[in-house]
Amino acid sequence: MRWETLDAIPALETAAPVVTGEGVSAPTPESAAPAKSAMSADKPYVVYVTDPGADAKAIDAIEKVIFDDDRIQLGTKAFHMVRMTPEAATADPILKEKGGKEIPRLILVTADLKSVKAVEGNALKVSEVWSGMKAVAGRHYKQDLDTVVKELLSVLGEFDKIAKARTVVDEKEKRLADKMTPADQKDLEAKRAELDAKQKKAEAQRDKLLELKAKDAKAA
Repeated sequence: MRWETLDAIPALETAAPVVTGEGVSAPTPESAAPAKSAMSADKPYVVYVTDPGADAKAIDAIEKVIFDDDRIQLGTKAFHMVRMTPEAATADPILKEKGGKEIPRLILVTADLKSVKAVEGNALKVSEVWSGMKAVAGRHYKQDLDTVVKELLSVLGEFDKIAKARTVVDEKEKRLADKMTPADQKDLEAKRAELDAKQKKAEAQRDKLLELKAKDAKAA
């Protein structure tokens, strides 16, 4: 997981006015109105609110159970993963009303910053967090997060198979070290080339799955 430490959720950027020259903006019906916010950030948010004095059992429920779940680990690629102090979360205009109260807690925020959901207390379970992440991601991305994660898990399984096959080839090479024939060498090289091709294909599948597309082309 790649964590960001923030004091507040960044506000959505506003669109700059169109300039026709000499610093004069193009006349439009909306010219007198305030600039509108962009439709969404580039990703939704998972905010982890905690501090050193938080309940150890609750921290373990998040860090050793929830964050250790394969689906959630992979699913976080679709989110900004943010650590925030309780004070910062309380002061944040986006989080302060619906961002919960308990410490530690998780807060799910949609990319348009319009929906905020706290997961805290007895709700700090893998099923609750994963369900919330899917719902939040579903509002922003064209792809279904659950489907993407399942396919990523399949690709990771392929990586494991390739790694085990490489170990077999390496062990065979060691056994044949003193009696390697040209035929043996050719066979080992062919197997490594085959595994390299499989590795490249699996990497391409992984990268394609991680290319998540926002539903709205205007999203950042």
